[in-house]
Amino acid sequence: MTFGSSLKIAFGVALFAITTPISAQTGLSGGGAGTHVPPGDPCGNGPGRGTGNPCGGNNGNSGANGNAATPFVPDEIAIPDQDDRGVFITQVGAGNSARATQDNSRSYARVIQQGDDNDASLTQRDGDHYAKIAQDGDSNTANLVQEGTQTVLMLAQQGEANITNVSQTELGNSYSAAAISQSGAANSLTLVQDGTDNQARLTQNGTGNAMTATQFGSSNRLDWTQNGDGLSDLQIEQTGNGALLISQSNSAGGG
Repeated sequence: MTFGSSLKIAFGVALFAITTPISAQTGLSGGGAGTHVPPGDPCGNGPGRGTGNPCGGNNGNSGANGNAATPFVPDEIAIPDQDDRGVFITQVGAGNSARATQDNSRSYARVIQQGDDNDASLTQRDGDHYAKIAQDGDSNTANLVQEGTQTVLMLAQQGEANITNVSQTELGNSYSAAAISQSGAANSLTLVQDGTDNQARLTQNGTGNAMTATQFGSSNRLDWTQNGDGLSDLQIEQTGNGALLISQSNSAGGG
């Protein structure tokens, strides 16, 4: 097996590990709408009852009335066990650049780049940090800063001229975790996490899409997916103990 084919396999494994869903919805029993039985009787007697969906013959869920209001709460991001420490960089192609800075011997970083003119910059300060960056294509850019007690990042970009900027700061007793995937061309993503136990999983597929997410506070959760071309930046900012799930797409369809 040649070195080039070995790298393709390694990149494929890294990309699959990042883009495979690593959080799960909880509180749902599955089996479709028919299994979600709501509490109460919104179609009974009383002010404001009996007038709205589904009281006028709605054919939705098979429960007594209405939809169950079950919030989306992702599970903890599963972090692979890693005994190695230090920086590991693999590059194949022309004009690729990778820079990594660690101010202690407790952090781990791996960068894999394949293609031409890709650029990766990684800085890990203070605590025990974990980062994997995989870029496949041409002229992709990834910039990452991790500082504080403990942070985790898994990032994959595939295509051309995609840009990701991530800043993670964790000064509490837990960590902020992120899993980021971009495929297509000219997509941009910016993520800032600052708190005790932030978690984010952002995915973009297509061309010319933009995502900006900022999480401050404590136990925030964000899962935001975009599929299509030219989708507008929602510029989401979260503070406090909230959970958020958004999916945006258009008929152009990417990825």
